[in-house]
Amino acid sequence: MPSAPHNLDELAYWVALHGAPKIGPATFHRLIRKFGSPQDVMRASAGDLLVIPGADAALLDSITFAGIRIDYTRKLVERLLERNIRIITFRDAAYPQALNKLKWPPGLIYVQGDYTDADQQSVGIVGSTHASARAFRTAYRSAGALAGRGYTIVSGNARGVDSAAHLGAIDAGGRTVFVLPDGILSFRPNAEITPGKIQRHAVVISECPPEAAWEREAAIARNRITAALSTRLFIVEAEAENGTLCTFRNAKELGIPAMAAAFGPDTPKGNLAAIREGAAEVKSIAELLHAVATGKVEHPQTQQSFGWE
Repeated sequence: MPSAPHNLDELAYWVALHGAPKIGPATFHRLIRKFGSPQDVMRASAGDLLVIPGADAALLDSITFAGIRIDYTRKLVERLLERNIRIITFRDAAYPQALNKLKWPPGLIYVQGDYTDADQQSVGIVGSTHASARAFRTAYRSAGALAGRGYTIVSGNARGVDSAAHLGAIDAGGRTVFVLPDGILSFRPNAEITPGKIQRHAVVISECPPEAAWEREAAIARNRITAALSTRLFIVEAEAENGTLCTFRNAKELGIPAMAAAFGPDTPKGNLAAIREGAAEVKSIAELLHAVATGKVEHPQTQQSFGWE
């Protein structure tokens, strides 16, 4: 395999090609496989580029524009490095190996903080952006309990359940991974999570262009990364069809066990759908902790109520 980029100029080409419109993960990997490096992609003839599956005039224009903007991209890379944001390509040793489980992993990621071996013992916590008070409490307390047992909490920095999960892990003194649906320079955590807490307790990861605003397509793509970085997935509160179930189905495809919270007769429809599709039903934080640790769910006969409080 060719070596990873090691200087600012090479990184600028990686960032420029990776962030170019019309180039998603599949096209990016196909281009790199054929030509070897982003510089070589940008030097390639139109005829050679058009042999890539799905290539068209719009892709050629996008690659041309990425080359034209290379000076701007160099300055962008300098800004990122000055802020201690690392640019990690799929060829780097620091690239999280869990992402290679994906059919089309990110060609590169932007990382603030250190993603360590310890973060591979992880639980993804996902749920509605319009979370009920019950869901917010459940996510916060569950994240805190899991973090207290050494698990890193992975979530997507959305409103609602995601924010509660990140906050619960940090308040418990644990670790959390923010998987962004936008550019890392646009990162805005929950107002209660200060920069100091981020530095001590968190790692921030994004595959989006650094200055990108939130887009639905990017948010959907983010879900596969959340799933891949989790060794277990916990669904707190899901609507009938939303990003939470998208993340669950990504996890299912990757063989990652999932649990869904049950609250009784008013259990959310999305949670019930996940349970029907194979997620384990858990009725309390104690059951959740046991399921995460052992892979088994046990419902104590003495349990008379749902233990999320």
